[in-house]
Amino acid sequence: MRRYTAPFIVIAIVVVSLVSTVHLAGQPVLDQPPVAALAAVGDLNFAGGLGERIIARGPDYPWAGTAEVLAGTDLRLGNLETPLSLKGQVYVEKEWTLHADPRTVESLVRGGFNVVTMANNHAMDFGPLAMQETISLLDAKGVGHCGAGANLAVARAPVIITANGIKFAFLGYSLTYPTEFYAGKSRYGTAPGYEEYLRADIPAAKAQADIVVVSFHWSAELLNIPKDYQRHLGRLCIDLGAGLVVGHHPHVLQGFEVYHHGLIAYSLGNFAFGSYSQQSRDSAILTVRFERSGPKTAWIYPVNVNNYEVAFQTRLRKGPDADRVLADLRHYSAPFGTEIMADGDRGVIDVGR
Repeated sequence: MRRYTAPFIVIAIVVVSLVSTVHLAGQPVLDQPPVAALAAVGDLNFAGGLGERIIARGPDYPWAGTAEVLAGTDLRLGNLETPLSLKGQVYVEKEWTLHADPRTVESLVRGGFNVVTMANNHAMDFGPLAMQETISLLDAKGVGHCGAGANLAVARAPVIITANGIKFAFLGYSLTYPTEFYAGKSRYGTAPGYEEYLRADIPAAKAQADIVVVSFHWSAELLNIPKDYQRHLGRLCIDLGAGLVVGHHPHVLQGFEVYHHGLIAYSLGNFAFGSYSQQSRDSAILTVRFERSGPKTAWIYPVNVNNYEVAFQTRLRKGPDADRVLADLRHYSAPFGTEIMADGDRGVIDVGR
């Protein structure tokens, strides 16, 4: 007969007592569903003034004003709007071409970003060499990336990340010009958001994960109202199995829509962006609580991204400033029947009803 020492018996009694206490409370520990929180933000552009401050003052610089919100989440997603490379040459002549010092990749690490989408109209500004270095840096630092790669198949492939027992698949697509940035069978580039690709990719990703998150670079700059094609594709993604759709490119906020127990954030605007613009002053951090069955609750944290005021250090808006942004978002979201409730300086959306 196996003999147990006294310490083991004491431990066993304590464990049984704790489990019994939980049962008496009416909810066994094993019945609690796993929960994971995701923070989604808009455009990340480490060129220009922001990149200079990161190099001079350290990689934590962009997040000092928002760290308290970001730190409360398990996953963090953003749109990497610039190559992290000084290699290559201008791929397609256009008004704005961006690239950032590769050392700024440390800011993504310090900000806790698990995954970035590279499907946008700047990822190929300096061609395949710059994209290749960016991808190598992200891989070396353990930052997942989607929406771009060495060929079309790679660009369309999901990134799979597990958090608190919930498996997430991230897909990224661009619907912006120039189309020369779109990947080919054997050509570096971004994943175009064609409907035929969505119909193939989202169910395939859903077969590998509990939650599918789809990111789009779409719409038009400084537009607060989603275009008809955004509404069509956003809803299609939910119908195909996505739980969350996140948009960017306008540099300003657009509305939120709860659709068939999924959530569409049509544009989150800028977040950490290395340029000055009085027109891009408001943005938001979107945090979403997920269970395996889908999104349940979303919180909207208004932030100030006016670099004339915050000097490339995004700040949470408080009091009347936060109320103003939330009022704007209620107006933008009204056509979708979305209710954004007040909770102090943040808004709340009940998704899983």
